[in-house]
Amino acid sequence: MQHIRCAWPCLLFVSPAQGTVVACGGDNQWPPSSYRMAAAADVQGYSPDVLHAVLGGKSAVQVRLMPFARCLALAEQGRQVQIVMAASRSPERERHFLFTRSYLQLHPVSLTLQFAQVGAKPLPWCGLNGFNYQAFGVSADALDRGSSTYPDMLRKLRAGRCRGFVEFREVWQGLLKQGVLRPEELPPLKMQPLPGRPPVSLAFMVSKQYADAQGLRRRLDRGLQALQMRGGQRMLLERQLH
Repeated sequence: MQHIRCAWPCLLFVSPAQGTVVACGGDNQWPPSSYRMAAAADVQGYSPDVLHAVLGGKSAVQVRLMPFARCLALAEQGRQVQIVMAASRSPERERHFLFTRSYLQLHPVSLTLQFAQVGAKPLPWCGLNGFNYQAFGVSADALDRGSSTYPDMLRKLRAGRCRGFVEFREVWQGLLKQGVLRPEELPPLKMQPLPGRPPVSLAFMVSKQYADAQGLRRRLDRGLQALQMRGGQRMLLERQLH
């Protein structure tokens, strides 16, 4: 089974061919959106697949992974990078980027032991250090952020030190699909939607500093609409999840 490479050490940029745009995403290996496999030269994932389908293949768009803060900074300038993948809206981002229509929805879920222990007081949720839990509606004091990896969280869960953890359903499915987590090594888990938490819609962001920003956004929107109408988005996503 292939495994996701933990990092991409080289952040040097090779100038793309004329007419090629560059898209970036975070290098935290986030299936199903984008990740890098140890045995693959290209960035994998649903977001690159959608971009290639919409813009005309790998000759039309290059996809690179890097720390997400660097991705945002370079894309804001619009010279080396023009598109940010899998981005959520915020007033700050809307000042610097044009948003396409949504192409990916992530559904917040909780994962708990099927036979949970009942204690004298509620246990915290297990959490990953540095992860943003705003979309899950979990307060900071209800989180134990002492884990750096999913196996760390699972060890805490087995030891009865937390009640479970929260994640996006599609990300969890992607982690299983790519072999980051092995079903045979997991405890019996119960997955449930988080009450009152709506899906998170993600879109491509186009730098306003790019000379043809409006034109690129129009091309993306037309392509995304056509891809959705013929069932292509669903097919590409299913390939990453099952």
